[in-house]
Amino acid sequence: MKNLLLYGTTNYGEQLSTSDLNKFKELSQEFNIYIIPQNKFKNIENNYVNIYYIKKSNNRYVNYLKFYFFNFVKFYKIVKSKEIDIVSAKDPISAFIPVIMRKVTKLHYKLIIEHHGNYLNLLLNQRKFYFTKTITTFSKSIAKFSYKNCDFIRGVHELEVRKIAKKYNKEFSIFPAWVDYKTFYALEEKRSRKDLLFIGNVIPRKGVLFLLQAYNKFIETFNYKGKFLIVGDHPNEEYLNKCLNYVNDNNLRNVSFIGKKTPEEIANLMNNSAVLLMASSFEGLPRVLIESGLCKLPSISSDIDGISTPFGTVGGTMLYEHESIDKLVLSLRNFFQNDEIQIQLAKDSFELANKLAGKGKFLYNWKNIERSFYEE
Repeated sequence: MKNLLLYGTTNYGEQLSTSDLNKFKELSQEFNIYIIPQNKFKNIENNYVNIYYIKKSNNRYVNYLKFYFFNFVKFYKIVKSKEIDIVSAKDPISAFIPVIMRKVTKLHYKLIIEHHGNYLNLLLNQRKFYFTKTITTFSKSIAKFSYKNCDFIRGVHELEVRKIAKKYNKEFSIFPAWVDYKTFYALEEKRSRKDLLFIGNVIPRKGVLFLLQAYNKFIETFNYKGKFLIVGDHPNEEYLNKCLNYVNDNNLRNVSFIGKKTPEEIANLMNNSAVLLMASSFEGLPRVLIESGLCKLPSISSDIDGISTPFGTVGGTMLYEHESIDKLVLSLRNFFQNDEIQIQLAKDSFELANKLAGKGKFLYNWKNIERSFYEE
């Protein structure tokens, strides 16, 4: 059994969620799992995973520097003491220390870089940063160095990953992030589904303000009475305030920002909503569409790379022209006026979700990566 280290800033909390616990239970059938993330919590150790937190301060710049560029000692001690065979870095910046340590020490491990989309876009658009040009230039240099010296790329966006893998002559694999099929499933009893649902961070890239504008036009044009529930964290306070001001200025009483929820709460919302709305400018292989599919919840999304394939209408997602409020409103009208469309989209989304992330799929994909390293 190989020792696998996951290295990245993912917050697993003070105790593991049921979803994370299920993920590590599945992976522990094939690997001994260790994680180095960052937070203020105590370490977590159980039968399935060992999590060693790097202590987090109140200054995000200090946290980034500490994790990405000054964490050599802790990384070295854990990799050496746990005899790590495989390191999986969350992004090319996280891979910087694993690359350096492999070059300057006698540590031997395979290095995977995870590609979840444009990491710089994800980072710089979630919070307000100064010196963005300097950060961008510096980060691109590190990414080039990391990709050049890794062994494998694991990603969710096929076109992007193929492009990077070809550029650096690396092996790669495409599969979605963990989806907890034990938490996300369709309830058998019939429920009243009439509300609109958004799930994700309230940030510009997710297009929440655009969705609010479309919702406003939809209720004015077609007298829609349902609610619009917005679920997710809001790391960008400035953007959140723009959204809240729009809601207040237009007296949108049926819009609710209900904050971050547990996977169980999200699954319940999915089972009680009519349709999931998305307006992202970029996505890889969005986990939320797989989770909603497992709950037989249809979706309406902007027609962008990462969603049009493999989702699209044949995968349970109705597509509209990106940044076109009129096209989104038209899609909403067609959806609610046609029961057959609703039934077919729910069926298609469920089938695709099980194909991508059903029972045992996540472990199967990781075992394939392992075999690529250790089997000729």
